Amino acid sequence: MALQVQELQRNSGVSRFVKAAKTDEVSPGNCISAKLEGNFIGIHNINGKFYAVNNICPHVGGILHAGQLENDVIVCPIHQWKFDVKTGKCIWPGKCGIATYPVKVDGEHILVDINSPSQPIQHNPIRVYHTKTERRATP
Repeated sequence: MALQVQELQRNSGVSRFVKAAKTDEVSPGNCISAKLEGNFIGIHNINGKFYAVNNICPHVGGILHAGQLENDVIVCPIHQWKFDVKTGKCIWPGKCGIATYPVKVDGEHILVDINSPSQPIQHNPIRVYHTKTERRATP
């Protein structure tokens, strides 16, 4: 099944926070994904503070939350591009960045402002396909 990345535009500064997850679903040093009204978002817990970023690597469409979280840097599982989840800045190789979203916590809920990405989400023409790989016995 192909994962389709949608191109999003900034929405005239009107905030719209939507529930993304519960705080106990994202333990410190971990991340999860959430699909919020067509937006594929990674929710990261860095020392008890929550951050939201575009969850698709702009390089070849890797699913970022599936990569390793090293302190406040997420590493793409495909080609190891690195992004700061606080700022969206590409740490390596430094060619681009990912959008970040304002986050607030309301009681036990993590809310993400899906109308206010820090930059337009880039359309990525490459599709990511998930296939089941079977292990075969060696003769």
